[in-house]
Amino acid sequence: MGIYTKTGDKGTTALVGGVRISKTDIQVEAYGTIDELNSHISVAQKSVTVDSTKQLLDSIQYQLFFIGAELASPDLHVKSHNQQQVGEADINVLEQAIDNAMSKVPELHSFVLPGSSASGSQMHLARSVCRRAERRVLAVNELKPVRPELMKYLNRLSDALYALARLEDHENQITAIINKVAQRYQSLLPTTNNNTQQDTATQTALKLLNLAIEEAKQIGIPIVFALVDGHGNAILNYRMPNALLVSSDLAVKKAYTAVALKMATHELHNLVQPGQPLYQIEASCSDQLVSFGGGYPIFSDGKIIGGIGISGGSVEEDMQIAQAALKGL
Repeated sequence: MGIYTKTGDKGTTALVGGVRISKTDIQVEAYGTIDELNSHISVAQKSVTVDSTKQLLDSIQYQLFFIGAELASPDLHVKSHNQQQVGEADINVLEQAIDNAMSKVPELHSFVLPGSSASGSQMHLARSVCRRAERRVLAVNELKPVRPELMKYLNRLSDALYALARLEDHENQITAIINKVAQRYQSLLPTTNNNTQQDTATQTALKLLNLAIEEAKQIGIPIVFALVDGHGNAILNYRMPNALLVSSDLAVKKAYTAVALKMATHELHNLVQPGQPLYQIEASCSDQLVSFGGGYPIFSDGKIIGGIGISGGSVEEDMQIAQAALKGL
């Protein structure tokens, strides 16, 4: 079956129900721009790296289909029996996505160029097309009243695409920093005859780091990650943007304590209380030890090979992030 009908050869097209109007009509321009926006969002959805953004863009594409169908109706005030429409609930989802994304990116005090990553740039492109779609719908509204919720949705959608573009750029920047740290870490490793063993150690360290960052993002806590070897020497140290400065010291101390005493740091807490066997050990060790959660020793075949330290959230959150990283191995 052919896709061409030849009915539009004279410059007209049919609205829902069969009414024909010019292809240059502002109403056609409006739903045509919505279709264009949907295509841009489809490309963006395939390139973004934040899982929650992927899911949201997928649902937005369906909602844009509903908007296009609504704008293609001859009477914008009459809803057909089986027609779906965007409403306040959909607008609330966009507003929540905006608030969530903006809470995770640094505050801006000036205009910036759109997109520092390929996926972020694609999101900004969709944002600019969304603004144009909104203008076209506003022009239709001057001739035929359009539902206020539809116009409100497009306005929030452009804001959401901006916020999600910034989040995408931010996440890509963090990934680039982690890769740079990884490259420096690999370049500083001593050259050995056993390249396989060296590569395995590098991969393990970087996997721990990525697992910890992934869990920290899930609970919304910027952390400092520290990894030491079996002798307490620093191997890898990374601070997420906006993590507390004091966490840079605490994370290293937690990792060192876990190796020095061969126990998780939260297990040390009861032992350092007055009257207990290790009372005042922290002061005796030049304040290198800490006795609250977030530090764990790493064993292999019963032998201690290193320690991990997490700092940035509450004690429980630090422990959760460290445990998630270790379980991931």
